[in-house]
Amino acid sequence: MFALLLLLQAPGPVSVLAESTLVLSGGTYLDVRAGSLRPNGAILVRAGKIVALKAPSSGWRPPADARVLELDGRTILPGLVDGHVHLTLAGEPAKNAAATLRAGFTTVIDLGSVGGAGARLRDAIVAGRVIGPRVIPAGSWIGTKGGVCEFGGATVGSEEEARTRARADLQAGAELLKVCLTGWAAEAIAFPDSVELNAGLLAAVLKVGGAARRPVYAHAIGRAGALLAAAGGARALAHTPIVDSASAVHLKDAGIYVISTLATLTAGKAGDEVRRSFRLLRAAGVPLVLGTDAGVLAHGTNAKELVALTEAGLSPLEALRAATINAAALLDSINVGEIAPGAAADFMVVTGDPLRDIRVLQQPAFVVKAGRLVN
Repeated sequence: MFALLLLLQAPGPVSVLAESTLVLSGGTYLDVRAGSLRPNGAILVRAGKIVALKAPSSGWRPPADARVLELDGRTILPGLVDGHVHLTLAGEPAKNAAATLRAGFTTVIDLGSVGGAGARLRDAIVAGRVIGPRVIPAGSWIGTKGGVCEFGGATVGSEEEARTRARADLQAGAELLKVCLTGWAAEAIAFPDSVELNAGLLAAVLKVGGAARRPVYAHAIGRAGALLAAAGGARALAHTPIVDSASAVHLKDAGIYVISTLATLTAGKAGDEVRRSFRLLRAAGVPLVLGTDAGVLAHGTNAKELVALTEAGLSPLEALRAATINAAALLDSINVGEIAPGAAADFMVVTGDPLRDIRVLQQPAFVVKAGRLVN
């Protein structure tokens, strides 16, 4: 007889140890790179990693000590990545982290917190004290006095202050640096050439990041700020910038990533301009990554961004790639974002076909992170 069958007709609290053997049996799984749903015989997981994929015709049977999830009629996706959250804002961090993970987002980039709170939350999750996604934290928001990101006293007025702030963020456990170059969308439309953090201050932060081999992400919604960040070697823009077609091509040529945040940025009067720019960036071939700015968007509602991406013109598959393999490329990681041997055993299981209706991802049946079923 097969090992213990965990029949998940309705999700419930089930404990699966990360070091045990887990088998996801039946259903279909999304091959993100091929862009198709494939019949699933079995996905074999050990020690938090995908060990093998078995075809339905293989005749393979689970080992006697395995925990088996029977998934007939369900769709298995890789755990999703949110490229822009603030888990320590807008509520209790532990609750925010748990809500995000239960929404199917197993990895997040936390783009700004006060006093190293993002790094401390990451460490609490790794230690098992808090339930949450894999967190890649920035430090503070490095901006100028009176600027858009004047949070927690993280402002700088000289290159030496910029270097000091960047070093302090890294010493506090940041895995990347966050700079704030421009205001919000309305200002980007009215003053496209306005920049809050000048080239010298940006260069000082980039130099610290480069020496530590840590990337720099930029809040740069205005055209001039976006181009300045790209020219300086920033890794990603934290929001969709408002640009013209020529600027979109420059961003593509620079190799910078754009993190979307459409669900929040398009909520105001600037929404049409944000969507127009997003389409220009897509047409130019700029790599796009899903991000929500959660903390502005309610924690745990991250999948709303998938809907916003499709409303802006992406197909459901393109939106899912923005939350999986594109995000993995941004993170220089081959271990998340797809269902393949060697990848992290992160899964989001849904009822329905997400390639036909992206909204099914707003109600996951259950989530697995690193081989552990999320309660």
